[in-house]
Amino acid sequence: MNRSQIDRLMASVPATIDARQRSRLTGYADTAGRCDARIRRLREELESVLQGGDGGRPLLGDSEPSATLTMACELDSLERLQPRLDTWLRDYVMALLTAHTAEVYDDGAPT
Repeated sequence: MNRSQIDRLMASVPATIDARQRSRLTGYADTAGRCDARIRRLREELESVLQGGDGGRPLLGDSEPSATLTMACELDSLERLQPRLDTWLRDYVMALLTAHTAEVYDDGAPT
């Protein structure tokens, strides 16, 4: 989820939530945003390295993974994690919205 999507979700939350709820919401939003930003940076870096030549390949017989491989593994992990983080944020926002929605009866008075 990109920053503008996160901002739209955050804006939909009632201002009346308490500090604990706001802190938790901010934690979910920051985590999702940081993950998205890191994915973007890694994609750019990886593409640059791969276009640049040998991809940081270690010498034959070297047991250490290349920086490129390490970068690709991190990118893969984050791309797999991102949908889960996005879902956690959406679910929490929905829980906050549901908890703060007043029920209106025939007389028009919220409860």
